[in-house]
Amino acid sequence: MGDYIKQVRGRTPRRAPVGVRELKTHAARIVREVREEHASYVITHRGTAVGVILPLENGAEPPEADATRDSPWAEFLAAGRRAGSGFREGVSGVRTLSESRR
Repeated sequence: MGDYIKQVRGRTPRRAPVGVRELKTHAARIVREVREEHASYVITHRGTAVGVILPLENGAEPPEADATRDSPWAEFLAAGRRAGSGFREGVSGVRTLSESRR
């Protein structure tokens, strides 16, 4: 998987830390900054880095096609498929999550 960070006029994009709660509260502003200012963020949970939000080049697609079986992207897609398979029509996501925790 390549690096999809766009260089802006020779500057290295900033990578500001953002906690999960702040991300939830200010998601629209953060996405706007990623889109317009090509900012990137390190997502933290209880002070530990757990992920990143990176801007994509114009027209760039996520690297799904070149994801190898052992790559983090492939693991992410597989986790999404597993999570999606647990949902049933007519059953709320909260109930499904609650049942999975039992």
